[in-house]
Amino acid sequence: MTASPASSLPSRRRPWKLILVAALLVLLVVVALLALRGLRAASAARSALAELRALQALDMNALTTLDPAALADMQGRFARLEADFALISREAGPFLPLARPLGRLAGYPAEGAAAPALLQLAQSAATAGRASMDGALPLAVALKDPAGEGSALARLAPALQQTRPSWQEAEAALASMAAARSQLDLAQLDPRIAGQLQQLDRYLPLMQTGSALARLAPELLGVEGARTYLLLAQNSDELRPTGGFISGAGLMQIDQGQLGELDFADSYTVFNPDIDHPLAPPDLEQTMGAQMLLFRDANWSADYPTSARVAQALYQLDTGAATDGVIAFDLAATQRIVAALEPLALPGYPEPVTAANVLTAMRQIWADPLATENTVAEAGQSDWWLYRKDFMGDLAGAARARLESGQVDFGQLARALYSSLQEKHVLVTVNDPATATLLAEAGWSGAVTPGDGDYLLVVDSNVGWNKVNSVVQRTTHYTVAPQADGSLLADLELVYRHQGEASSDRCDHVARYGDSYEEMMRRCYFNYVRVLAPAGAELLSAEGFEQELVSVGPGEQGTTQLAGSLVLPSGATRRVRLSYRLPGGLLDGATYRLLVQKQPGIPAWPVKIVLLAPPGELWQPVAPGGQQTEQGVQLFFELSQDTDVAMQRQP
Repeated sequence: MTASPASSLPSRRRPWKLILVAALLVLLVVVALLALRGLRAASAARSALAELRALQALDMNALTTLDPAALADMQGRFARLEADFALISREAGPFLPLARPLGRLAGYPAEGAAAPALLQLAQSAATAGRASMDGALPLAVALKDPAGEGSALARLAPALQQTRPSWQEAEAALASMAAARSQLDLAQLDPRIAGQLQQLDRYLPLMQTGSALARLAPELLGVEGARTYLLLAQNSDELRPTGGFISGAGLMQIDQGQLGELDFADSYTVFNPDIDHPLAPPDLEQTMGAQMLLFRDANWSADYPTSARVAQALYQLDTGAATDGVIAFDLAATQRIVAALEPLALPGYPEPVTAANVLTAMRQIWADPLATENTVAEAGQSDWWLYRKDFMGDLAGAARARLESGQVDFGQLARALYSSLQEKHVLVTVNDPATATLLAEAGWSGAVTPGDGDYLLVVDSNVGWNKVNSVVQRTTHYTVAPQADGSLLADLELVYRHQGEASSDRCDHVARYGDSYEEMMRRCYFNYVRVLAPAGAELLSAEGFEQELVSVGPGEQGTTQLAGSLVLPSGATRRVRLSYRLPGGLLDGATYRLLVQKQPGIPAWPVKIVLLAPPGELWQPVAPGGQQTEQGVQLFFELSQDTDVAMQRQP
């Protein structure tokens, strides 16, 4: 009997049922695998969150003292965090393309789109943290080893050489972090995420510079050959372009991390009268009557790398000694470093030197040196002139002895040096191009860097042979008005206040000493003011300068320089004002950018920036601290370091 078509139908459908069952089984396996991946990723995420919270709860004071136990704990936590993020990336990576549509469905489109970059950022941060701890832990052990041979620096140098691979790995991870960060738009992200990224923006350049310097440090410490650095002690009470009059000079020799002789001398003694010297710059001759450019005036350029090269050349001309770099420091840096090393016992001094008394002691010894019974007299007429600056050499010797003993809070010393570098109380440049570039990128070289936007650097120079800058305060008020043709009108007002008591004494512009250091602080302030603006700036008017004379000419590093002089009697206030037209092209579309550079050697001072918006336009400050007014946007800040200002035109 022949089977009917109906009876044969089930047998024809059986393959499709098998396919359907197989598909269901495959789907179940996929779901199970996805669930398993999800569980593993979720477990890793919980572990990573716990490690992050533990890292945030660490005692940072223990870390800044380079406690090996604290660093080891941090190293382990970063290693576990790195493993957690690697697992998350491995398990969730294949599904990251779904983050964008899932983010839209959940109402977080920007966060979904940013997920791959955020994951890369987190994973690279964990690697950078672990690699940095791999490098930092041997350094801490070397510094803290009580049985270690040689000075602390001598033990540190080989440890830095040993840990170079770790710092190279940290650099690579930090570069990956920077690449991921560049893909993220803070304005589009949740404020909680944006706030964390803003914190990262502040510290990422520092971490990059720190890891790169740690990699280059062996060369700086003479591991690959002895190095000699020229030290410039700048007296910021007598302000000059790079921080102060060069009061003293010294040579610091270092070989295999071991410091050689550290000699300090009065800058006036760095002079060989039998050798021809270059002519003084025209404005130095005009303001101080200098005929030759001598070592003590080598820092007349506002661009520190330029001044450093001049100082090196003049020092070698006068003494025959070549150097590998120049380190300048002022009174504020001296006080901060002493605070990290105190108390310092100096032979022959009545009491230990501390941060609280170092400046007072310096001024007292200047007026009455321990090596002589004479007091202040005319230069060259007594042995007071020969011994008045011995204090700096004695202080350097005591600081060196403390440093080599290893009995130092290296965390506090690092903070003192870092803050001094950031605020331009210490300036460093070296002959090695790679290291010099790194220092410049960190902002520690004191270079004039006008950039592509608007630019402002006010450079004051005390040309009155006195010490009044410790009692002179100043404020800066800078107003910019965009014009229809794309140019900008700038109005700069500088206010100087002499905090000394009012006096009827005449302001005599003569080179002379007085009866005491304090007497030299009460004199009139003879100030040669240079304003560096973008190239092509055109002066429109000037007020408040002596005889209303202001020169306009090429400035350093491609800027335009506006320069004039003022005289400020004790107890008086003087306002000077410059109005000038800035060239077109400084507005980048709807964005205005301004770099305000800080002159070295000056404490932080108040700055007010105003952008006058044209009628019908609204501008929004990008930098924090700004506020909108009917006239435009205002920003107020204390200028303690180079500061970028940005404002945007609202659509």
